[in-house]
Amino acid sequence: MAGTLAHLTQALVAYGNHVPVTDLCPTVVPEAAQLVTSDPYAFCMAACLDRGARSEIIWTIPYDVHTLVGHLDPRRLYALSLRGWASLIQDLPRRPRYTNDAPRTLYELTHLVVDRYGGNAARIWEGRRAAEVIRTFHSIYGVGPGIANMAALLIERVFRVRFPDHWSIDIKPDTHTVRVLYRLGISNDRTEEAAIAAARRMNPEFPGIVDAALWHLGRTRCFAVAPQCQGCPVERFCAKREV
Repeated sequence: MAGTLAHLTQALVAYGNHVPVTDLCPTVVPEAAQLVTSDPYAFCMAACLDRGARSEIIWTIPYDVHTLVGHLDPRRLYALSLRGWASLIQDLPRRPRYTNDAPRTLYELTHLVVDRYGGNAARIWEGRRAAEVIRTFHSIYGVGPGIANMAALLIERVFRVRFPDHWSIDIKPDTHTVRVLYRLGISNDRTEEAAIAAARRMNPEFPGIVDAALWHLGRTRCFAVAPQCQGCPVERFCAKREV
């Protein structure tokens, strides 16, 4: 079993390494992808809102904000009140699911970036450990541990940062990663807690390293209904394969 688990982990890591960044931060329009993968503040906006809505919508929202107000400068957006953020979100062509919570999330993020990091969102992670970055994101209203860990994982891929404490980064246990880990037979239950524990067993030195592969497989192949098992890169390891 240990050997099989190691080979499965290697296969997932290899697959995840080849998933394009644009697939991990999917957007409705190409310009939005360019923005969230080059502008740290835009990236943070999308990451902090990534709950309960289609990923393509969430990662396009910073672009929509930029289009609506004409800029994405946290120092200028700092002047927006909670009511101002709420009005801005209502005017967007695409909105996060939790529109009552999103204004406070973006308000707190913006004040954090300006007050603590001088308006430079990249300073959230530059020269810091992953555990600190995760705590920082988790401190923002509405950002749970799953999103905080996801942010750390994506920061490594998008901004080519390498944190020294990979052991502190878990997967984001969403509907895709939970389902795939359960079907593979590594997780013994369809719960977030079981999925996190399974990833930690797979690779204690860096549990989150399998996140990209699990999430991408869940979105593109290992569907809840009628999964496309044939040709799956980890098909031979799958304990609960559905044909």
